Amino acid sequence: MMESKTRLVLLDIFRAIGVMLMIEGHTIDATLSPIYKDGASVVFQFWTFFRGLTAPFFFFSAGLAFVVATVRNNGGFLSVSGNVKKRRLRRIATLLVLGYALHMPLQMLYNPSAIPEESWKVFFNVDALHIISLSLLVILVIAVFARSSRALLRWYVLAAAVSLAVAPITEPIAWEKFVHPLLYPYLTFRTGSFFTFFPFSAYLFAGAAFGAAAISLPAETRARMLTKNLLISSVTALALFVVFYVAQIRYVSPYVDYWRALPAVNFLRFGLVALVASAVGYLSLHIVRIPKILPVMGKSSLTIYIVHLMIVYGSPINFGLSQLLPNGVHPAIAILLAAVVISLMIGMVYAMEVYRARRRKLAAVTIGEIAK
Repeated sequence: MMESKTRLVLLDIFRAIGVMLMIEGHTIDATLSPIYKDGASVVFQFWTFFRGLTAPFFFFSAGLAFVVATVRNNGGFLSVSGNVKKRRLRRIATLLVLGYALHMPLQMLYNPSAIPEESWKVFFNVDALHIISLSLLVILVIAVFARSSRALLRWYVLAAAVSLAVAPITEPIAWEKFVHPLLYPYLTFRTGSFFTFFPFSAYLFAGAAFGAAAISLPAETRARMLTKNLLISSVTALALFVVFYVAQIRYVSPYVDYWRALPAVNFLRFGLVALVASAVGYLSLHIVRIPKILPVMGKSSLTIYIVHLMIVYGSPINFGLSQLLPNGVHPAIAILLAAVVISLMIGMVYAMEVYRARRRKLAAVTIGEIAK
């Protein structure tokens, strides 16, 4: 039982790190003055690259946690109960609705016919919630039909490989000429989408593959073996990056967005994500006490994601920092604002946890009184 808890804490801490990196990246990007966004600056390039690791952190941990929480291994026979399937489908649908709601033009509430074309383009753009939603749907479908952990692992690895391989092919295609505007933002960055299904679903499928491996391991060694497998995968991915890098720079990069579509860069990003995950796993196995706020932040990652986006970028019902500071600020002020937003999110999560604890205590007292 203790091992199971440790494993779940590992996932939550990993997500908490991703959450804080995400808030820092979004806040600085939204508030930093354009004059400091110098592509020739080594510091800015370094920050931009590591900011690009935030989504892989999020996606990988989402796929891993989803499989561990969804699939049951009963003596080698895998199953997903009917109630679990319903809850997961509701969760997937909620993520997709929230993804579009965050981009929804305010006119849609009272006069849809007055919405300009540019606002529709923003509404159709794809972000993290869209990718997570559709990828989790694929992960769930595979889990429902797979009958062994080995088959489950193979299908998830294949799905990740296909997603990486297809990305350089799908990105240059002019999807807007023959695909509905609701769909082609999932396939190309040219519309302004922050993410596309290929290759970013690969991170969720990779996480799902680790989840499939985890549920097949004995409970007493699960966290230790998961940590070891993450380290091995990190080294392998970084080696693949070296192998693919030179060939892709010469033969593929002139035709696609290098930093988004090419497998070599995604091998590099996954290698770094897996390296951090293995370090978190190692620490979770050897540190006696972990700050309680970290796993709580991991569990509240969806709430934090939505609220911080409203604070930083605004929403159909409020102005965010990006609207309130249209000309941007000095890097020192942007870093300070990022620290403030992170602090606000920690405070929000702490307040939510205190509220839940009081409700549980009140419920226990009420049930005790009834029992008397």
